[in-house]
Amino acid sequence: MEHIEHMEYMQYIEYLPYLLIPLGLFLLYNGIKYTLRFAKSKMLFEMPYVNKEGNFQLDESGTYGIWLSGKMFTKAPIGEFGFAIVNEQTGKRISIMPSIMRTRVNGFTNSRIELYTFSANAGSYTLSLTNDPSLLDTVSGALGKVVSKKAVDYTQFSIQIYKNKPTILLFLCTWLIILGFFSFVGGIILAVLTGTKI
Repeated sequence: MEHIEHMEYMQYIEYLPYLLIPLGLFLLYNGIKYTLRFAKSKMLFEMPYVNKEGNFQLDESGTYGIWLSGKMFTKAPIGEFGFAIVNEQTGKRISIMPSIMRTRVNGFTNSRIELYTFSANAGSYTLSLTNDPSLLDTVSGALGKVVSKKAVDYTQFSIQIYKNKPTILLFLCTWLIILGFFSFVGGIILAVLTGTKI
């Protein structure tokens, strides 16, 4: 009886690679696809950091992110500035919030990080750099100065605005890739160990 149960158990194990490998490929494909879609969001505005002020137009109401973009492995001016956004029609200042999760998107040579988010209606706005960084930026900047004593090359950086996407989406995409990878690799290893032909 035990021998029969063992045989049935081994048959189940042999079928597992046929489940794990396609499942892993499916998860990997979707995780990578949506991560790339997240990274390729349309940029709505860009201003060289050294300009200090610029005007932008929003075509629809929503939540947006303010990003600092620059060359990878270059000391960033985080902690040296804050932002002010003013509605050009009403003259009212828009409330901005520090981005706690600090979503980062890396390319081959450049990297960008979300520093703040804000909600606004469609319209024309003025974005200005101020001397009032958030507490989070101040702490990050202080740590950066400890790590690197190099001077900041401000010409290497720009301020960008993108439509905000919930960080949870990027988190889920990352886990899809991780689970997909382990499912695929686990299926391959199981197939080798059990002698299952794929």
